Amino acid sequence: MDSYTNNKIVREYKSIADFVSGAESRTYNLPFKWAGTNHVVYNGSLYFNKYQSNIIIKYSFDMGRVLAQRSLEYAGFHNVYPYTWGGFSDIDLMADEIGLWAVYATNQNAGNIVISQLNQDTLEVMKSWNTGYPKRSAGESFMICGTLYVTNSHLTGAKVYYSYSTKTSTYEYTDIPFHNQYFHISMLDYNARDRALYAWNNGHQVLFNVTLFHIIKTEDDT
Repeated sequence: MDSYTNNKIVREYKSIADFVSGAESRTYNLPFKWAGTNHVVYNGSLYFNKYQSNIIIKYSFDMGRVLAQRSLEYAGFHNVYPYTWGGFSDIDLMADEIGLWAVYATNQNAGNIVISQLNQDTLEVMKSWNTGYPKRSAGESFMICGTLYVTNSHLTGAKVYYSYSTKTSTYEYTDIPFHNQYFHISMLDYNARDRALYAWNNGHQVLFNVTLFHIIKTEDDT
């Protein structure tokens, strides 16, 4: 996708090698411009935030048309509640093993992060969780298995600092160093298919492999 906002050209590549070499296979001209870098492709459709609005668009690549659009009620937009780097990153759309999500902030939640699970067909909010983490203090965030992980900066020295589980409605402060090789992250998303984080880092596309650990608690644990 060209530019981080106010554009509507999407370029498709068949492989990472084609992406690196610039060999695009197809170009799509969307009917609406987007805001920010926090879009997601899920089950053959692009989900994106319509420019200067809190409207979510579902666009089918196969059909070449919009299948659904819906306002994300009360969600801040147009740099009201962006990530620390700005860039109209108010509404972050993401997908994991569980489904489709929107991460944003509202006045009603005092500018803190709200997590909403969306219906992939209608874009209706199925359930929401209010967290206590300020959206404007978050560098980026990503979902893995229903848990939101938040970095505390988009710059060098960033850490995965906070997590919130939608399964238990509980949060935890963490201290996991995050390698920021090119000093400025403006997009960070998890791909459940290959279990990797994809980042846009100061003009570089960077991949991080993710290892998931399952903690088994026994009756002997205290």
